[in-house]
Amino acid sequence: MHKNYIPHAFYYTLAVAGVLGALSLFGTLKPILGYSVKPVSVFADILADGSTQTPKLLFKDTLVAESESCPEGVVCFRNFTGEKYPLNKLFSRLQKAKEKRGKVRIAWYGDSFSDGDILVSDLRDTLQSLYGGNGVGFVPITSEVAGFRQSVIHSFGGWNTSSILANPGSHQLGINGFSYIPDSGNYVFYKGSGHFRHTSSFNTFRLFYISDHTQEARIVINKKDSRMMELTASSTPAMITVQTDTIRQVSARFNQSGITCFGASLEDETGIYIDNFAIKGNSGLGLQAISEKNLAAFDSLLQYDLIVLQFGLNVSSSATSDFTSYIKGMTRLINKLKQAFPDTPILLLSVSDRSQRRQGEFVTMPVIPLLIQAQEKIAYDNKLLFWNLFEAMGGENSMARFANGKPALANKDYTHLNFAGGRVIGLSFARSFIYEVDKYQKRRNSLAAIGK
Repeated sequence: MHKNYIPHAFYYTLAVAGVLGALSLFGTLKPILGYSVKPVSVFADILADGSTQTPKLLFKDTLVAESESCPEGVVCFRNFTGEKYPLNKLFSRLQKAKEKRGKVRIAWYGDSFSDGDILVSDLRDTLQSLYGGNGVGFVPITSEVAGFRQSVIHSFGGWNTSSILANPGSHQLGINGFSYIPDSGNYVFYKGSGHFRHTSSFNTFRLFYISDHTQEARIVINKKDSRMMELTASSTPAMITVQTDTIRQVSARFNQSGITCFGASLEDETGIYIDNFAIKGNSGLGLQAISEKNLAAFDSLLQYDLIVLQFGLNVSSSATSDFTSYIKGMTRLINKLKQAFPDTPILLLSVSDRSQRRQGEFVTMPVIPLLIQAQEKIAYDNKLLFWNLFEAMGGENSMARFANGKPALANKDYTHLNFAGGRVIGLSFARSFIYEVDKYQKRRNSLAAIGK
């Protein structure tokens, strides 16, 4: 604080800041498309001398003019890729998707912060409203959060499950880090959810599997359309597709011999899809257990346009300050992803805010700024895009404000969002994405105007 400020002004400022801090929480709930609302920390200047501070940006964006600034209400993607416009190909395909002439697909790898489709569901719904698409995209065969997730109705039985966190070396793993082997009485059932605007129905059901011999599976569409589908023998991930005008629910049953399933996708033939592969307890490093061959096979089947990496909660702890090994591990993972998904941009998200109790109050953990700087270094060294999730939440002590707000936007563990908070952050990400799309469109219009 400036040395000429008098004590009375200091206390008055703190009082005003307290009121503004409370009000700013509700401001994040406003509509997103005008770019007018930004979930920022009104305490940033006052707390500049505290023990935990919003981390400084260590690296300058590659090939971006220093004069370019992010508009109010938007946390911009930072460009470390070395390419001037790394998302041009994605946005070109997005325009075709909007005109119902194509599809855009995003893979979202995350931890418990986005598990259960928190954050991603509202982001997906917003982008599908703008660019087309119906259906939730990729869904697993089994799930610990099936009863919790709002974007799809999902039940199952008779499956043996392996994952990157449990028996990672015992079976081939799919793009989501899981594999599922049918047992007696197996079934899986999916039904569209009316909770969002674009998840109640779809027209395409895709199933992903490997099998050591050709066999059949029974697929039932809308309770009455029963089909025996041939699953051709394949040692790498393969896909069968069922299409009809409107699918509201689908179930599948399998033989017990020689087949491993990886999941399904509920979608239309056009539009935008975000496949949520978040796993509770995953630091990101566990994804190295998925073979590059299987990742590449899924890319050939689904053609991903962007990879999002959202991790950090399982790396942050009060005892941690050296992230050297984590940086090396994430670099190995990113190299594998680049080999499996060639020419697909990767967007790394920072860790969110996370609180711990200190002197009777919940405040940002001191390790969080250090971890964000490590993640920024990962993005810079590996030529990735970067989005500061901590800043999108509001920065310093934002998790405490989320958890203690009325309505509450986070759980009382001061670590995880609830669905209301997921909506706030999902819409913040949507603002950032839409801002980049708008810049692309302006460049395109300018070139068209001069005949290029």
